Amino acid sequence: MTTMTKRMAPFCGTIALLAQVFVFQGCGGSNSGTTGTGGAPATGTGGTPGTGGTPGTGGSPGTGGTTSSTGGTPGTAGASGFGQPACANTTAGTAIAKGVTCTATDTALCYKTCGPEKTGVKSETCPAGGGTYAEMSGCSFDPTRDFTCYKIPTAADATCPTTAITAGSACSIADCVVCGGTTGYLDSTGAAKTGYCVCQAAAPSPTWSCASSTAWPCPTGSGC
Repeated sequence: MTTMTKRMAPFCGTIALLAQVFVFQGCGGSNSGTTGTGGAPATGTGGTPGTGGTPGTGGSPGTGGTTSSTGGTPGTAGASGFGQPACANTTAGTAIAKGVTCTATDTALCYKTCGPEKTGVKSETCPAGGGTYAEMSGCSFDPTRDFTCYKIPTAADATCPTTAITAGSACSIADCVVCGGTTGYLDSTGAAKTGYCVCQAAAPSPTWSCASSTAWPCPTGSGC
């Protein structure tokens, strides 16, 4: 009995020693492992910022039409739009005048000259649907024109004839001398008229241009 106990003592010591070695190595294995490092953080860069389109510019400002700084030159009857359109012929070929037959296809409104030296106009109107032309009374004068030449004098000029003047006959006195008045004048048919005349400087020789009192630019003798 004693002998066996002594032999078992070394064996048990050996086992104990082995157990300690085993524990030591087990712990050592777990403690001696290399510590891993994390992957490098990804640091991606964003795309290149886009740039806006080139700002558009507006078109060049338009300029208005040229403005006339001067008014129209006062003209004779029918000029600068006054007394237009001038009368011509009907579709039948007849000169437009008072009482002339007209149709719906003829000129509805036009103007004929009147007054001294044809400085005024009077309208000829065809009724709607046709009929005969009606003529306005008197004579109309362009308000933009200066009619001083036709101002009626308070007394007859010494160069004026002392008898009635025949319209269209030759004359030899200065232009812008108004004659007639108390003596009147004779029209182209020889009929006596109440009115005035001036000696118009027409080539090749001057002639008397006459008009009735109602077709004179200055019927009252003032304002011309």
